Amino acid sequence: MNFSQRTSRQRLHSKKSVLNILSERAIYGEPCRSSFQSAHHILKRIETYEPLHLSSLFSIVNKLEETLLHWRPYKFDVLQQFRDLDNEINDLAKRDFDNFNKRCRNSENAKGVRDATLRHVVEVLQRFIASYSLLPENSAYDLETTERMELKGIALEILHNISVEFEGQAKYCAENDIFLNCLFSYLQYDQTCFPACRLLECLMLAKKKVFDLSSVDKLQEIIMRLDDVQLGNFCKILAITLSELDMYENKTLLYAQMTQTKGQNFYTRDVNQDIILGTPSILSRLVNIACAKPFVPWSGVIASGVVESEQWLQWIEDQCNRDLHSDVEPFVGGITMWSESSNYGPAKTSIRMTLELTIRADAVCVLGLLLVGRRRKEVQKELSELKLIPQLSDMFDHFVWRTNSGREYTRLPGHNSSCECSPEVALKIQVLRLIHSFCDHSDYKHVMLSWSEYSEITTLEETTEADFPAWINRNSMCVGLRGLLTKIVEVIKRETGASTFRFWLSRAIESFLRGSFSSADQDFLLRRNLLQHVVQNLITSNIRHKEVLQSSFDLLGELMKFNIAAFIEFNSYMHNTAKQRKLLSLMNSSLVDSNMFIRSLILSYELFTSSGDEDLKAFAQECCYVLCHVGNLKTRINYLQRLLSLINIHTLTQENVSCLNTALVILMFGLQKGELPQYLNFLASNVESCNVATNNNSIHLENLRDLLLFWQDHYLQKDKDCTILEKGSRICFQEWREAVSLMTSNDHRNPCSIAYYTTTAVSSRAS
Repeated sequence: MNFSQRTSRQRLHSKKSVLNILSERAIYGEPCRSSFQSAHHILKRIETYEPLHLSSLFSIVNKLEETLLHWRPYKFDVLQQFRDLDNEINDLAKRDFDNFNKRCRNSENAKGVRDATLRHVVEVLQRFIASYSLLPENSAYDLETTERMELKGIALEILHNISVEFEGQAKYCAENDIFLNCLFSYLQYDQTCFPACRLLECLMLAKKKVFDLSSVDKLQEIIMRLDDVQLGNFCKILAITLSELDMYENKTLLYAQMTQTKGQNFYTRDVNQDIILGTPSILSRLVNIACAKPFVPWSGVIASGVVESEQWLQWIEDQCNRDLHSDVEPFVGGITMWSESSNYGPAKTSIRMTLELTIRADAVCVLGLLLVGRRRKEVQKELSELKLIPQLSDMFDHFVWRTNSGREYTRLPGHNSSCECSPEVALKIQVLRLIHSFCDHSDYKHVMLSWSEYSEITTLEETTEADFPAWINRNSMCVGLRGLLTKIVEVIKRETGASTFRFWLSRAIESFLRGSFSSADQDFLLRRNLLQHVVQNLITSNIRHKEVLQSSFDLLGELMKFNIAAFIEFNSYMHNTAKQRKLLSLMNSSLVDSNMFIRSLILSYELFTSSGDEDLKAFAQECCYVLCHVGNLKTRINYLQRLLSLINIHTLTQENVSCLNTALVILMFGLQKGELPQYLNFLASNVESCNVATNNNSIHLENLRDLLLFWQDHYLQKDKDCTILEKGSRICFQEWREAVSLMTSNDHRNPCSIAYYTTTAVSSRAS
């Protein structure tokens, strides 16, 4: 701990005023002196007390409590006690309490004594931190001296250290709503902002449910007082409280999520979004933080040719080696208040860059989360007016995209040898996620283009009859000849098949295409040879990551869907049998990953064959091998059966729920053609080619019925946006509803109803 700048012997407060004493004694509605000493006498009688060597910790905490809450302490005295306390906490965290059986009869008793001791430490720190915070603002401001606030910042760091090392203490602190309110109030002060934010982040993660921001007094006023660096740091808290993933205890299984929401109020995230979006100029400030200039990439600091993650790992190794040979005591709280002239630590270039990159990444993350809520359209519009995309395009020019050179480093637990974690990689991924969310079914996605590129698309649009959005603001579009979309395409064409970034690059382009108003957007990308690149990467690269494989198939599906020019180009490239077999093999061996591409092929086949154009019909039925493949009734039945064998209501996740809609598309076209009874009869039969071994002939139909009932619960919610299904399939949502209703009906006489083929009309899910 560096005390060189903290040894002036100033008193924290010169006198004990009445207000001072009352605030200290009434902060929690109880006497200031804790039951610490009484508890100490009780714990000393437990047999595990002596082997734990807790006497020194008791002594330090007792002295700290007296110093902070009763005396008129000198700053030097408190700093010394904080240092001793932090050392004891670190030593306690290193002890192995699971192997105390040799010295005491029960290791759980040892943990109990440890936790009881830590609980008192936490209470003493909480009392000191929260003192004055519940008083009127003007009174508290008069009593909170700079020296006292600096000490509170260190106390927050120590409490953060305890919460990180001991999960039980974090949960205990997280349940104290008064203390959480106190922490939010400390975000607006330089001395306490960063440590309070770190502690809040830890406590928010320890809570079992999403924290309701409406419970924080005057939160919007607090946010408005934060400067840009403080607001950027606060984005860590916003990311946790706005994230949809934290709405449920079960974060993956959709049926479990739906069951959990019944009878409960899970709109906390929406409430939190309303509070943040209701803060004046919040989007403008977040955009300024995310896109602040100058942007100096870490990649430029070290010689080119090395991937960012290797640069960071090399820097970490250098820092560790330097620390081993350094005699300087580490500061207990790290950087408590950031500034060039701060006395809280050396202003190193590497640390400044890390802070800048993480703050940018956090701000970008929050913007992305605000784009996936119920006010998505409103946020998309405002961000386009704030010129977010042109600024991201400018930042994108500074990114350096490199592949891993293959050197192995020792990773932390949870990180494998191919992990490419680094602050700059995180920033790139968050930017691509933000672009994905901004473009997803957006009326403003064409700001991703430059004006010349937009003119190119409008020219392409003149050759089609589809409606094109009338809204466009040239000032909101990208500057120069190349827009952000083109830059992303150029990057993905240079990336290897196993690249970490390929998934998010593919997702960003796919979101631009999804819900397109016409084929002009597809044609624009076809001109840049994107189709050929995606297909070539699929059939020639050994893609190991299923997420990359899935995103590649999804992008290919959006690029080709309903576009005859795309199918002609695809058919021309896939001219030989070897390529065709490789693609079909990949589709069949990874059906969950390829199902969106298969759905795109089926939808396109039905459009071409029903268009009335004989040339289109002939091309789909005779010339294009992939369309011929999905047009075959036997092939569709096989895909339907395999899709249903891969999913059930208890295994549905965001990754595989698309399989249900693909199966439903197959069934709806079967209904249109009068072939639905053939599909259902096949599923009800014990067929030799069945891929699922079962003695129950109707198991596929029972599974299908359960899935369709889930579909109704999932998509017929009053706040569910179902236009995505309509735009993506060009099938009216009413037709989706009627098909599901027909198949799940209890009409035993209708061969289009599942009940016609099953012995019981009631689903097994009802039991």
